[in-house]
Amino acid sequence: MTTGKIAIPYYGSLTHPASGFERIFFIVEHDVQHPTQTQPISLGIWDAKQTPFLPTWLQEIGVRQVVCSSKPDETLLDTLINAGIKVFSEGSEAARRILKQLNLI
Repeated sequence: MTTGKIAIPYYGSLTHPASGFERIFFIVEHDVQHPTQTQPISLGIWDAKQTPFLPTWLQEIGVRQVVCSSKPDETLLDTLINAGIKVFSEGSEAARRILKQLNLI
C-alpha cells in the first residue's frame, strides 16, 4: 500500500519569480508499509505545452502530495487542493515527517 506519489519541486518552490511554475520535480513512490526502506525516486518534467495545467499533469502521473520549501500563493494552493493534491510546505510538521521518512532530511 502506498500514499501515492509525492512530488518535490527540484528547486524547492512551486514557482520562480522570473520563469513561472517549476517544471522539474523529484517524484517519490512512498510505501507506508515500509517507510524506512529506500524509496524509488525519479525525475518528472512537466511539459506545459502538452499539459497546460500543472495540477492536471500531477494527477496524470499519480501525484497525491506535493512537498515544497515555501508555501505557494493562495490561488495555486487552492487550485492544487481542489484537484485533490495535498500541499505541505517545509515549515509544517507534516512536511518534515514526510521528508524524514523518505530519508531526504
